[in-house]
Amino acid sequence: MSATPPPLSQDDPEGEGAGPQPPKPPREPLFNAMPGVVILLSALILAVQLAESLSFGSGGSVHALIYWAGALRTGAAVDAIPPAPVFGLTPYVLHVFVHAGWGHLLLNLGVLVAVGPAVRRPFGPGLRGDLGFVLFFFACAIGGALLHQLTHLNTPTTMAGASTAISGLIAAAGWARGGRAGMYQLALPWLGLNLALAFATLVFPVPIAWAGHVGGLLVGMFAYPAFVRALRSPVRR
Repeated sequence: MSATPPPLSQDDPEGEGAGPQPPKPPREPLFNAMPGVVILLSALILAVQLAESLSFGSGGSVHALIYWAGALRTGAAVDAIPPAPVFGLTPYVLHVFVHAGWGHLLLNLGVLVAVGPAVRRPFGPGLRGDLGFVLFFFACAIGGALLHQLTHLNTPTTMAGASTAISGLIAAAGWARGGRAGMYQLALPWLGLNLALAFATLVFPVPIAWAGHVGGLLVGMFAYPAFVRALRSPVRR
């Protein structure tokens, strides 16, 4: 008789009620297994970057508009251009669509595609599950933007990129795949790396939004199970 505990269910992000698992079905092709909401979100982020890149050939007006509405500014950078729409609040959400070049974008999209399906699955099928995933994604983004704002009130910065939200997805993927222990396994190394970057900025500037990463990660670490409980689609029997 084996003393090894049964694996945690992907549909039980808190690791409760785990039981024997059915045999795994054959692997599906990537885009058949990829949730549509993850593909759509990735396509929107990609489309904004493409529009921004193409705008350089026509005077850069689209680029300026995207950064005005989406990039989060702090310190003296706030006064460099007029306030963003909706009383300056749009960057707290729209910064996920703004990236500092194609390398930055592709890195974030790679992680989104890698962990997004695992995070989406516990929300259940249908539009309600898609909505739960999207609300969680942007909650992580807002958490990251808020922490960046709070830690850089007097420092001129411009923050952009989906890594605030994706940091939260990293922790959530741990929840989805292995309960609390799985979350710690994925989240703590990323937390440690970003705290190291925070200390490094005391010595020399590091152009990485470590506080945005930490803020999004903390939302994923502490709020993902609550989001799943509140927004999961009912199981049809």
